[in-house]
Amino acid sequence: MGDFTFFERLKDYVRFGPDDSRHLKEAFPFVEAHFKPIIDDFYDAILTHEDASKAITGGDEQVERLKNTLMSWLAEMFEGPHDEAYFDKRARIGRMHVRIGLPQDYMFTAMNRIRVRLLKVVYDNLHPDKERCLLTATALEKILDLELAIMLETYRESLLSANRAAERLATIGQFATGIGHELRNPLGVVESSIFLLRQRLGPEVAADPRVAKHIDRIQSELRRANKTITDLLELARNRPPSRQTTSARGLIAQAVTASNLPDTVHVVVEVPEDLSVEVDPGQMSQVFANLFLNAAQAMGNVGRIMVSASARNGRVEFRVSDDGPGVPVDVAHRIFEPLFTTKAKGTGIGLSLCRRILEAHGGTITLAHRSTADAAAERGATFVVLLS
Repeated sequence: MGDFTFFERLKDYVRFGPDDSRHLKEAFPFVEAHFKPIIDDFYDAILTHEDASKAITGGDEQVERLKNTLMSWLAEMFEGPHDEAYFDKRARIGRMHVRIGLPQDYMFTAMNRIRVRLLKVVYDNLHPDKERCLLTATALEKILDLELAIMLETYRESLLSANRAAERLATIGQFATGIGHELRNPLGVVESSIFLLRQRLGPEVAADPRVAKHIDRIQSELRRANKTITDLLELARNRPPSRQTTSARGLIAQAVTASNLPDTVHVVVEVPEDLSVEVDPGQMSQVFANLFLNAAQAMGNVGRIMVSASARNGRVEFRVSDDGPGVPVDVAHRIFEPLFTTKAKGTGIGLSLCRRILEAHGGTITLAHRSTADAAAERGATFVVLLS
């Protein structure tokens, strides 16, 4: 939706012109004083709805950032200019709503909440001058319809992207089912041969570190190949979860063992002993193992992974953070797409599999939002796993 002509066509359709921009700009001085209560009401409403509040993963700090963003959004809507730069910024905001998982129906109702409050402010201030009141209210209705259309288009883009991803997954499924087992057999032979070779050489391996290094490297690459095949097959199967009450701390311990991290990567676990979740332990362990491996690769296999968990509002939130370089802002919205990767040796399967497993559990996985200032000052990425 980078095409500015889309916005121009919309403006022509609703007949939004320079006079409308002027009426909005003239209304800004008396409307601005009401922005804060309107914004507070807006986020109070979001935080009381479970599905909508799932998009808020950063607590009070994120809410404050979002309130400041909405304050700027309202000011720009009244002040203009309603040009190409305005459209581009609005499109980016719409994509952010999609990225953080704000349900589309809440986006519509939230916009209506703002519309009703702003129209009341216009009426209360301008009703003695009926003509100006009507012209300003009409301009406000038009610009809010344009805003809604831009946001709706970003959701349509997301749907098209999801359809393309589904097609890719179908192709992956056909490929994985057909070739996965065929690859496992020769890999198994190689693995057995390496084991026998190490046994046969025995003291020679210990005496020559170069030999030991190459054998270790072969085994490491075999594990990576087997992990890729396992992920492919899991992605293709889309097996429903078999839930059972599981210790959250035990789940993390199982994932740490499964990920087989090098000694140079330290996992710091801050998960309450008495916290439990209703999940498929095998699938959920795979989610966290993938996140740990992802973090280790991002850090160059040297650094610290922090895992925390807490229960709130009937849900359990896990946070997995690392010391790596973080996820580039320009690709953050694509990291859960099948086959998309930023790593030289990446497959683009791990995170998409994580999302699929979480969705099957009725949960979500998101990359924690950071402001531009935060991104410049902080290192690392934080993934948030939310389970109901």
